[in-house]
Amino acid sequence: MPTILLAQEDAEFRKVFSALILDFFPTAHVQCVNLWTDLEPVLAAPSSASVLLADILWGQEDRSAELLLLAEKFPEVSFAVFGRYDLSGSLPAGYPIPLLAPDDQLPLRLAESMENLSGTEFGAYGLSSPAGPHALGRLYWAKHHQLQRSVQMLVPPSGSSVFPKAIRTLARVNHPSVYSLYESVPAENRILVAQEPVLHPSLLHLRLAGDKPSLLACARLATTLGSVLAEMESSSVPARLLGEYDYTLSPKGTPRLRNPAAYPGQPETSAYDNAQHLAGILEPLLGGDPKGAALVKLLRHPGTSAFDLLRQARDFELRLAEIREVHVRKEELEAAEKTLQARKIRRWAIAVGSVLAAAFLTIYARVVFHRFFLDEPGTLAEAELPVPAGKVTRDGETIPVSAFFLDRHEVSIGQYEAFLAAMRENPDWRNFVPEPFREQKATLASLEPRDWTEILRRARKKEKYQEQKISRDTPVFNVDFPSAAAYAEWKGRRLPTMDEWLRAAGGNEGRNYPWGPKFEANQANLGLTRDESSGRDPGDTFLNAAPGESFPGDRGPFGHLDLGGNVSEWAVGPFQKPVALGGNFTDPDPIPLPRARRQDANRNDPPPYSRLEMIGFRTAR
Repeated sequence: MPTILLAQEDAEFRKVFSALILDFFPTAHVQCVNLWTDLEPVLAAPSSASVLLADILWGQEDRSAELLLLAEKFPEVSFAVFGRYDLSGSLPAGYPIPLLAPDDQLPLRLAESMENLSGTEFGAYGLSSPAGPHALGRLYWAKHHQLQRSVQMLVPPSGSSVFPKAIRTLARVNHPSVYSLYESVPAENRILVAQEPVLHPSLLHLRLAGDKPSLLACARLATTLGSVLAEMESSSVPARLLGEYDYTLSPKGTPRLRNPAAYPGQPETSAYDNAQHLAGILEPLLGGDPKGAALVKLLRHPGTSAFDLLRQARDFELRLAEIREVHVRKEELEAAEKTLQARKIRRWAIAVGSVLAAAFLTIYARVVFHRFFLDEPGTLAEAELPVPAGKVTRDGETIPVSAFFLDRHEVSIGQYEAFLAAMRENPDWRNFVPEPFREQKATLASLEPRDWTEILRRARKKEKYQEQKISRDTPVFNVDFPSAAAYAEWKGRRLPTMDEWLRAAGGNEGRNYPWGPKFEANQANLGLTRDESSGRDPGDTFLNAAPGESFPGDRGPFGHLDLGGNVSEWAVGPFQKPVALGGNFTDPDPIPLPRARRQDANRNDPPPYSRLEMIGFRTAR
């Protein structure tokens, strides 16, 4: 039973928030803290608390800085900001503790916060214990087994869509004064990143401890900021606004920065704004020192680019340190500026060449668009049709069937794609799999149809798969029975029984075929003259499964389509046994409904875990 600490000074909101949390997690124990001074003793006391939800406003004071230091001091507890006001615009720049809101995403975010991977092995790394918060997830202390190197492992929430793009952006910053990203470590449903540990105190730590850095250390901070931003500027890497937590100093006054890149979704800022912000951070630390005032003035007027800031800050640092090799430093700056100018000239040349080559590029634009950008959506709408109560005759026995609803067409690739995406966001996805099959479905990949990655890639672009074009409207195939049942459960539905399927296909008059009593082979997508070696079926033009509702003649008595052909369909047979029903694109002739159950010569049904290209499914309720 998890313990959740709720730190909130307002009694009414404590009551409301406690009820909200218990509504989502009935078995949780909520421990309330109503005084800021009580928070650290509660965290220090022996307890099994896994999450702290804390406000940052206490007695009209902003406690965000103190809360961050507590998160570092007690890393085994997952911290989150959870206040009675909208704090989205109030947190400091680069604040690593996540902000939670009392909305429908709260249960998922809380469940993510409760995760603790201590003691877990990932590739060559073993995670030992939590190390603190990070804007993209949670940090753990880890060690590389072969190299015996200690790192901090950044672990994102499972299935995070932001993390891969963010890490690609952060990895573009390669500067000796920025804490390094070492390598990515693939896990089952996410990617972890090993990074250099941050061991030295930040300006935030120094301020709260009452320590003041030397003027020379502050000048080096300004030079480092200019150097890092100049390299990012020349490489077209956007920067975010840095806060006092992002600047660290070693005992000897050597500055390092937390990664300043602005990943997608973060506000971008300029070198000018970062210099202004650093001036505001350093001004209280430098007091009334005239030289300190000169440094603040320099940061208030940094010039038009990061290179201007770098030149001014380096000159100030050199004068302060009484170093005489100024001409060498100036030559370095001039060389850097010339490099930047050369890059600008090259970009102009590329732009002019692009204009001259426009006619040539136009010829290939369609190909490039199709190859890299085309993503055709599905057009089939989800629809179900009612089937009234009636009877079916099976194995010489008349069986009553209650009224029910059945999908008008088979579940499509696009619909199944949405299901898999939802499962990646749901940590309890296995609950959708029927109990008898749950043990065999150990990973999300086990829900994917065979060759799913290639099928989906082709369907998105309406390209050929196995000699025939497919789309998101094509019925999903290569899918096994437990996965089909999980999809139906996710939709709040179920797979039809065999008797229900026969009732929908045969109607009141007990038809021999879904479209009527006569043998009419061209009504459905069947393998009339299918020649797999040549990749053609002249009989109906479709070698394999066709997009749903492509054969209006294959219509059942109650309006359902593709019951007689296209793909056979999973259903629940007698004694809850999985069965496959109906004709499919491999059949040379229509299949009469009395023989709709697809069995081999020994009367064996397809195994439930078989993933065949001619079997799909539809759902009922």
